[in-house]
Amino acid sequence: MKIHKITPLEAPQPTKVSMSKPMLVIAMVLLLVVVALWFLWPVILLESIHLQKESLDYLTDQFYNGDSQSDLIILGVCFLYGILHSLGPGHGKVVVSTYLATNETRLKAGIFITMCSAVVQALVAVTLVSTFVFVFHQTMRKLNTTVSEFATYSGVLVALLGAQLIYSAIKYLYTSSKANQHQHSDSCGCGHKHSANASELNSISKPREYLMIILSIGLRPCSGAILVLFFANLTHLYWLGVIGAFLMAIGTAITTSTIAFLTVTGRKFIQYYAKTARSGVTIILPTLMKCLAGLFLIVLGVLLIVIPSYGISPIFS
Repeated sequence: MKIHKITPLEAPQPTKVSMSKPMLVIAMVLLLVVVALWFLWPVILLESIHLQKESLDYLTDQFYNGDSQSDLIILGVCFLYGILHSLGPGHGKVVVSTYLATNETRLKAGIFITMCSAVVQALVAVTLVSTFVFVFHQTMRKLNTTVSEFATYSGVLVALLGAQLIYSAIKYLYTSSKANQHQHSDSCGCGHKHSANASELNSISKPREYLMIILSIGLRPCSGAILVLFFANLTHLYWLGVIGAFLMAIGTAITTSTIAFLTVTGRKFIQYYAKTARSGVTIILPTLMKCLAGLFLIVLGVLLIVIPSYGISPIFS
């Protein structure tokens, strides 16, 4: 029987992960988009604030017209205002994008968080204005003070969320290091589970984190919704203001869900091309990023507590 010797050229070579041309093009396009947004973002923010002010002025005029056509225009402008308002300054986008970029979160969960946050914002706005107008008969100035207090509560939750992220990151690193020290073969029969993945380690803390995100964003009511409800009450069209507030929430959810989609997609894109890294790096680096994200959220929460107007749109403040 003739034995064939395997030459070095015939020997199996280790596979190398290389970036294909389509993915390279996508990466370059994403990089160009990020660079463009970096330089154009101040202009986008200023233009967004300008359009928001014009929208509110237009809404005020339409409320005093008092016909059915004006009612439809009000609802349409409320929806568009929600989309524009989400592009402007606000801590909600920062909290969501920071969390999604540094945590193993599915896209469906990210969209669920953004939609629930928008709905809670609308509910808080309607509840606050209804209580102050119909129960306590208070003025807009008193309502503004209460909104600032709610922004403070929101800051506390943001800081607590940051602390929760740091705690879960350290817990994951500690559990992973213990699992690596206790190594056996898969068929050893010792009855131990030899490893735990990230989803199993975070399965308990994630619902709590989701709730903290939703409340930290939703407790600060949408300033545009409050103004619309206020003018709707003055013109005896409060029901129209309530519908407009929830249409604003839908517009806000569309924009923030788009941001969530881009954040999760970008995170998965980076993770896909980081698979060749050593196991120690793949454990330590995400943990470090999560700790930094938690520290960032703690700083943001402190800012919201010390300067409540930091979390309120410039239109309202």
